[in-house]
Amino acid sequence: MALPKLSADLLLLHAPAIFDFRSRRDIYFPFLGTSGAVPITPLYEYFPVGFKSLRHYLSSHEFEVKIINLSSLMIRYPRIDVDQLINSLEVSLLGIDLHWMVHVQGCLEIAQRVKRLRPDISVILGGISSTYYADELIKYPFVDMVMRGYDTHEPMLALLRAIRQGLEPRAVPNLMWKDANGLIYDNDFSYKPRAFGCEVDWSSQPPTDASLKAPIREVIPLLNAGCSRNCGWCGGSREAFKRIFRHDHSLISKPPETINAELQSLQSLPGAENYYVYSVGAYNVPPGWMKSVLEWVEASGVRSISYEQFNLTPDDILKRMAKANTRTTITLSPESHDLKVATLAGRGVYTNQEMEAWIERALDLGIHQVDVWYFIGMPEQDEVSVMGTVDYVQSLLRRFVGQGVNPMICPMIPFLDPGSSFFEYPEQNGYRIFYRTVEQHRRGMERASIINWTNYETRWLRRKDLVHVGYRAIKRVVEAKAETRALPTGVVKDYIARINDAAEFVDVVHEVDQIDDPETRAKELEKLGDEIERRNNEIIFSGVSNQAFPINRQIGGRWFDELGWDPEVLDAECQEADRVLDK
Repeated sequence: MALPKLSADLLLLHAPAIFDFRSRRDIYFPFLGTSGAVPITPLYEYFPVGFKSLRHYLSSHEFEVKIINLSSLMIRYPRIDVDQLINSLEVSLLGIDLHWMVHVQGCLEIAQRVKRLRPDISVILGGISSTYYADELIKYPFVDMVMRGYDTHEPMLALLRAIRQGLEPRAVPNLMWKDANGLIYDNDFSYKPRAFGCEVDWSSQPPTDASLKAPIREVIPLLNAGCSRNCGWCGGSREAFKRIFRHDHSLISKPPETINAELQSLQSLPGAENYYVYSVGAYNVPPGWMKSVLEWVEASGVRSISYEQFNLTPDDILKRMAKANTRTTITLSPESHDLKVATLAGRGVYTNQEMEAWIERALDLGIHQVDVWYFIGMPEQDEVSVMGTVDYVQSLLRRFVGQGVNPMICPMIPFLDPGSSFFEYPEQNGYRIFYRTVEQHRRGMERASIINWTNYETRWLRRKDLVHVGYRAIKRVVEAKAETRALPTGVVKDYIARINDAAEFVDVVHEVDQIDDPETRAKELEKLGDEIERRNNEIIFSGVSNQAFPINRQIGGRWFDELGWDPEVLDAECQEADRVLDK
């Protein structure tokens, strides 16, 4: 049974972090509990919001654009034959994102596979990492083009028009490309608009399989590109943005009318009252715009909303936020309880005492919840410092029992962002970088051990420490949440058991992964294959959890679960595959 043909002028495809994760018995995906606001698996099936805005923009100019999240599709439908999927495509241009570097292995593997099976399809890469590494990426024989930039709407429109007219893309800005003879051309990196006009129509969401018991419903409006802040570990910080995109400005704001249009689209979203909104970059919204944004949020009628905040939000804004939505969450990221470490990390703009007093006021003014994030892997942060943060987290939980204060902690693994200031200037910031090039990162992701995936270490925490100190810190935080009744004891017991097993097995895998001789290493990994596969199948299946909600929920219905075909078609294809296997 073949998949129906999928036709488009442009197909945008998001690859899993490791393409062939379903058959790999030599790569261990250890349980750590995803750290972000959005529940994802270790395959990082989250694609950039730019996919959605590109589709909206190019469709308005009469080009058909479709999206396939191959990562979500392969998790949800493990019997799907990817080669068959590739052969079902009727597209002339395939866009693959290499936005976050963690996708490098999957991105390059699917590009190579497409070119081998379908040489008639042109492959173009894009995203922040693609922009940073464009010179290297275009040299891969299976990459035809690389589109650079933080806003590629106009350049992509020019490219599709050139393809439709049968012309070489010589006039397309920001593009690196090859001609029929394989010669590389570097068009001028000149399209750098000062307004971030990337609108997403949130009223249309991926179809949800009716069998799902608890689909995860959220949307993530992106309010700007770049940042006014300069956290040294972040590839989207002020200096990193100017460096990667060769721009004099570090913050490109979305115009108010575009923000309004996006939030208005939420009003017509079926079941909008059940959706959670995570507002990315809210701390970069100009103060004069915030009142209007909150009015639009109130009109949207969504279930709840979260705002990232860099400083402690003033009382008058807190009141407006609570009025706009009674289930408002504020997300703070002080990074460390230690003000010196926090400052070196790019934060450090308030003390613990100031934050606690602010939390009390925020809750009194009607804020529903406050999330507080701490990171592991910052300058001058050793194990004692990390455990000091854990002690402080415990004190926060005890002080605000039952009041909606949710502190979390996470090691910064596997990658320090290429292009970030710490990546560019490691020695002076106390960092050591193991992987510099695309190919080094790709090979790093092929290693069996997550310790060897990691592209950096610090003077204070080696790669192995980043993993194990991270496990110990998360374990103690989750235990503290059970003690303060922030999480059910049964849930925490299961969570801790998985952490303990992962921490122990990481060392088993790492010891084998350190064997120098590739042939001997492969033989020893094969001996561990059954145990690796069993654990991987417990982590990567059709369910997901995160630290904020550590209970497995079935995958489906998330805004980035774009599967190309309707669930009924994919279900039928998997059932046919099962029948064939049974025979």
